[in-house]
Amino acid sequence: MKPNTLAYRLNMAMSMMEITQGALAKASGVSQPTIWRLTKGEAEGSRKLVDIARALDVNVQWLASGEGEMRGNVGLSAADKVKSGTTIAVWGSKGKTAERVSAPNGVKAKKSWRAYILERNSGCSEATAGSIVIIDTDVPPESGDLVMARVAARISVYRYLEGPSSGFLTVDDPRLPAVELSEEAELIGVAIFLIRDLRR
Repeated sequence: MKPNTLAYRLNMAMSMMEITQGALAKASGVSQPTIWRLTKGEAEGSRKLVDIARALDVNVQWLASGEGEMRGNVGLSAADKVKSGTTIAVWGSKGKTAERVSAPNGVKAKKSWRAYILERNSGCSEATAGSIVIIDTDVPPESGDLVMARVAARISVYRYLEGPSSGFLTVDDPRLPAVELSEEAELIGVAIFLIRDLRR
């Protein structure tokens, strides 16, 4: 990550406060996908920087442009306000990452839960780019469920349809054929929460 960028300063402030993206989202009122994009440098800024700076107890001008002093004492962090056990590990195409997201509404997370952040639209209208999809790897799918699956090398959201053998994966576009579950099309888990970034 390049120094002297918003993403660099935001990650530094979050690290000093020992606050997760989910806790910061909760404390600032900014959607978690927006926080994620800001920390990755995928967004140049946000109208909510004032709220983020306030939650981190830093100078908004320093956070936005690097000008002035960081100012802000590291007192009670917003992370202290989040109950333990309410975060879920983020997974990607290469497996588990170091990132975590908060479970919606402070629900206690189960060990079988995983979170994925969609980098592009899935083909299902509910799961657009930037959405956070929380899945349960222990829940058996039912027809019509949104599921996370790996087809070839790509992980994405599909709609599950029961079939005579193992089931099928589909998307909203009826012109695209259903894909039968196999070694090339592996079901990962059933979507139990879908957090969309409505500010995108």
